[in-house]
Amino acid sequence: MTRFALALIAAALLAGCSKTDPDSPGAQRQAIFKDMLRTSEALGGMIRGRSSYDAASFQAGALKLKALASAPWSHFPEFDASGPSSAGAADFHAAAQKLESAATQLAAQTGTGVTMADVRPHFAAVEESCTACHKQFRPE
Repeated sequence: MTRFALALIAAALLAGCSKTDPDSPGAQRQAIFKDMLRTSEALGGMIRGRSSYDAASFQAGALKLKALASAPWSHFPEFDASGPSSAGAADFHAAAQKLESAATQLAAQTGTGVTMADVRPHFAAVEESCTACHKQFRPE
């Protein structure tokens, strides 16, 4: 074989190795977090006036966010508390619980006749729990 053919085969093999397995825990939790982000952005758009507030649409999004809030945690490997930037497994699980609780409260406050002013503080609590978790646990 020529050197060019060997280089081409090697490049093809390396390219095939670089793809993330969609069934891996990392890919699955990333997909869930992206879905959470899209859902949260749609709700935030209503809260911030980028789109018109519709109670039924907001409720559907809040219920979806509630379901998603409990989904990613099973896709995290055992938490390694020995890492230099880790705050410990208990803190991680507490942050996950805080998000789930905030999303549950948000979903409970939605429905027909509920105004944007009614849901705004509950949506802010969801955003705050996301931000706090990212600051503490998300790698830069």
